[in-house]
Amino acid sequence: MTSIDLATPGGVTLALLPEVVLSAWSLVVLLVVAWRHRTEADARLAGWLSFVGLVTAGAAQLWLWLIHATPAGLPQMVALDAFRFAGNAIILLMAAISVLLSLGYLERERMAVPEYYPLMLMATVGMMFLAGAEDLIVVFLGLEVMSIAVYVLAGFNRRSIFSAEAALKYFLIGAFASGFLLYGIALVYGATGTTNLTLIGATLASGAGPLMARLGLGLLLIGFAFKVAAVPFHMWAPDVYDGAPTPVTGLMATGVKAAGFVALTRVLVEAFPSMLSLWQPVIAILAIATMIVGNLVALSQRNIKRMLAYSSVAHAGYLLVAVWAGTRFAAGSVLLYLLAYGLTTVASFGILASLGQDGERTVGNDDIAGLGSRRPWTALALSICMLSLLGFPGTFGFIGKWYILQAAVSRQQMILPVILVLTSVISAGYYLPVVMAMYMKPGRAESVLAAGSRLGRFAGVAVAVSVAAVILFGVWPAPAIDGGLRSGGTLVEAPAPLAAQE
Repeated sequence: MTSIDLATPGGVTLALLPEVVLSAWSLVVLLVVAWRHRTEADARLAGWLSFVGLVTAGAAQLWLWLIHATPAGLPQMVALDAFRFAGNAIILLMAAISVLLSLGYLERERMAVPEYYPLMLMATVGMMFLAGAEDLIVVFLGLEVMSIAVYVLAGFNRRSIFSAEAALKYFLIGAFASGFLLYGIALVYGATGTTNLTLIGATLASGAGPLMARLGLGLLLIGFAFKVAAVPFHMWAPDVYDGAPTPVTGLMATGVKAAGFVALTRVLVEAFPSMLSLWQPVIAILAIATMIVGNLVALSQRNIKRMLAYSSVAHAGYLLVAVWAGTRFAAGSVLLYLLAYGLTTVASFGILASLGQDGERTVGNDDIAGLGSRRPWTALALSICMLSLLGFPGTFGFIGKWYILQAAVSRQQMILPVILVLTSVISAGYYLPVVMAMYMKPGRAESVLAAGSRLGRFAGVAVAVSVAAVILFGVWPAPAIDGGLRSGGTLVEAPAPLAAQE
């Protein structure tokens, strides 16, 4: 175990080594694209440099994890625990896969312009800051760094009015959500005199907390609900996911969601455990509404990309069930489900990117009819993804849902698990038709798949590895379960009052 003094500049730099490394790489990529940005080869070079940067940041994160880095001295603004390291690992993995999916996609869609990869790296840096924040100010800074980059990425297809609509909606609603979050931070600071999560928890531990703190908590929940696309704050998600370039959609549905849920879990568990009776009913209502609305509306979608967008809303509801429990076991369940959902979803969007053109907005079940005979490996991979999102036994998605159920049941909660199971059954109504169309319907000559789009070589490897992991952790989940639960166990569950500390 290595102690790092976060009161010194060197200590803070060491604690933020993955973020510093990735920020430096983003600047390197920015200089490279400023120098070479005219050909598709130049764009591919930027993509590979971005991938190397993500791998390097991952190596720095792994080093901090292996030396068991812990903070020395008073509570600081950056978390040094396995919960942050695991969250960052998920984010970096999703970003790396998204970069590989983008290599051939940008060329095919004629979007190989220089800003794309630096923006993707800066968005990832923001996600990592958000996941590692031990202070509400860092939460806000990470959120804004992430959001501003993703706003631009969502509207990156300049030839598509749907992409422009996605960027505008995301920007307007994201700015609105940031206002709620910032006002909530101000109220919590006014009530406690600090923005540090541990110190907020210690200050509020002696009682229910003043009215200002309760109002601040409510505004924080609204801000986070917007960012994780919880009903009724989900209005932006379907249109933004649908209009954005598909690799960007994959990053938003996985990396952005992972960062938001890691930060939300840490804020509630560390800063507001004494207000459990206040925020638990709110989280429960959000979870129920999100699971029901997300699944029911997904049933009515006619194209696969929009169906996956509403599916992402439904999965936010499942994650909220784990957040509701507010325990270290539940925090580990959040990490486990984020990894399972992330691998499955990013692979699904990667496969979708190989099935159509012009944003894949027109690819429906009729278009993939007969895919099992024409492109058997693609059909098999997409079928595994659909079954994992459904929570079918033998897939990683089933393991993730099982531990979410355990987290809720361990707190003597039965309503949320029952609704989770029932809504998962409903989801079969839009996941299984995708599988049935590929294997049980004859293909159509006029299908949009006639254009012959394919995954690039490295994108195909990324998707294949993701799908293999979904199967591997479905039949041998012990390493993922052990890592997730151990990482969740590093959170501070109930801080002592300040008087006791003194």
